Amino acid sequence: MYNHQLDAFIRTADMGSFGKAAQSMYISAPALIQQINLLEDRCGFKLFIRSNHGVKLTPAGKSLCEDARTIIRLSKDALNKASRLAVQAETTVRIGTSLLYKCRLLPEIWAKISEEHPELRIEILPMAEYQNRGTTFSSLGVDFDLFEAVYGSKGWKGNCRFLKLSEVSICCAVSRKHRLAKSEKLSLQDLNGEYLVMPIEGVSEELDNFRAEITEKFPTIQIIDSSYYGVDTFTLCEVNPYVLITQPVYADIHTNLVTIPLETDYTMPYGLVYANDPTIATQKFIQAALSAMPDYRDSDGYRYGCDR
Repeated sequence: MYNHQLDAFIRTADMGSFGKAAQSMYISAPALIQQINLLEDRCGFKLFIRSNHGVKLTPAGKSLCEDARTIIRLSKDALNKASRLAVQAETTVRIGTSLLYKCRLLPEIWAKISEEHPELRIEILPMAEYQNRGTTFSSLGVDFDLFEAVYGSKGWKGNCRFLKLSEVSICCAVSRKHRLAKSEKLSLQDLNGEYLVMPIEGVSEELDNFRAEITEKFPTIQIIDSSYYGVDTFTLCEVNPYVLITQPVYADIHTNLVTIPLETDYTMPYGLVYANDPTIATQKFIQAALSAMPDYRDSDGYRYGCDR
């Protein structure tokens, strides 16, 4: 990580003698002097004032000596950090969580696999509350290894891998003062004349098909695109007579809104989102989840995993 001639340089500066420094390093004095000479040649200036009474740092040498100590310390810290990360990548799964990406099914999964895989451990890390598509996937595999979410089957494809755990239905969330707030369930006809807040096109194939049906069959319904679902989105629908298109798993994060089932056949995949190049620990975790939770398969009996 650094030129080890710096070790000889610092040792000589500390002892003030080539001979004493060489002896402490278990090398010959000529060998140490050669290292110092090479270092001075590389630097292009003298590091020591040499005399019969020993050596003394030049002003330039004194400056370099102070910085060299920092360089060596930082180099060792960098190696130690990289070593810890290398070990962590084989044993620890870093799970990202936020308002939108809560750990709803992961505790159950972990309870089933932790005893059989004592070598694995999990670390829960906070994700930034505002996550656009770019920052989410640039952080995946870097700041955290996986998170739990409704999967954007169109916009997320290629940016990550996905283990499907379930299908979630589409619901509507409205303020408690909205005319639809007391409904036990809704049909698309009930939404005539309403403003629907929903994700922009290109994120979810299922929602894009849902949008196409609304546009074709219910021209009085107006759609408001939202590039991101967060606190601001929920507040927007709380203070305005808007209908938020959401999923039942998110009912607990917009508690000031009433979540109502919608009569539609459209559903969305829900599960674990993880990096395209997962760590060894993440691969073990996903495989263990598949083994421990055999219900996580599609209708034909094939397990979900790296293909989606």
